[in-house]
Amino acid sequence: MQSSTDAQVREMVHQRRRRRRTLLVSLAAVVTVLGAALIGAGLVRATDTEPGEAPEEVPAGGAADRAGLVTSEGPVRVDLYLDYLCPECRITEKALAPELEKMRERGEVRVVHHPVAFLDDRSAPAGYSTRAASAAACAADQDTFELYTAALFDEQPPEQGPGLDTDRLVALGRDVGITGASFERCVRDGTYRPWVTYVSDVAASRGVALTPTVKVDGKRVEVSGPDRAEAFVRAVEESLS
Repeated sequence: MQSSTDAQVREMVHQRRRRRRTLLVSLAAVVTVLGAALIGAGLVRATDTEPGEAPEEVPAGGAADRAGLVTSEGPVRVDLYLDYLCPECRITEKALAPELEKMRERGEVRVVHHPVAFLDDRSAPAGYSTRAASAAACAADQDTFELYTAALFDEQPPEQGPGLDTDRLVALGRDVGITGASFERCVRDGTYRPWVTYVSDVAASRGVALTPTVKVDGKRVEVSGPDRAEAFVRAVEESLS
């Protein structure tokens, strides 16, 4: 009788272990599928990295904390976290740009851009996000950051490729009206790459884990659907009221 009871107990333990293994495998599969879906949408989790010391080289218009670029002033703060390799970021930038321009003309918003490099490992060789963001920072020194940003998104390369090469990053500057040798030198030297790393690390340390992320007065606005522009406008109007 005792041996029969022991056998039953052992079988119950084995069954629980099998169910637990099955559950763990199922959870792992769900996580893998969700991760693939996020990557496909251009939404990739950033590494939770503690930022180091702020770099000395900061582009024109750098925020007081050196973790962003200020391109307009107004009572409502708008923070834009975009990666130049992120497809959803391209869609969001195109959708919000006309609304932001109207708000700037009315003096309503203080826009702070955070060009992050969360997707560096999604190019081959790795590093395109940093190279593009560094070039955009060089454009900020020429007062053409937003024009250059639009040009980068217009020619956004596919993930897993090499991205735009340095010659094309320089040529894009000429396309938006940048003249002189200082911009080209800045791009080729990668002057602002340490700054891009710092901006990315600060963003991650503040809980910004996905791109695009848009905040209005510190509150995240959902910008992943077809009505992203309308949602953004509503958020700004609520802050103004």
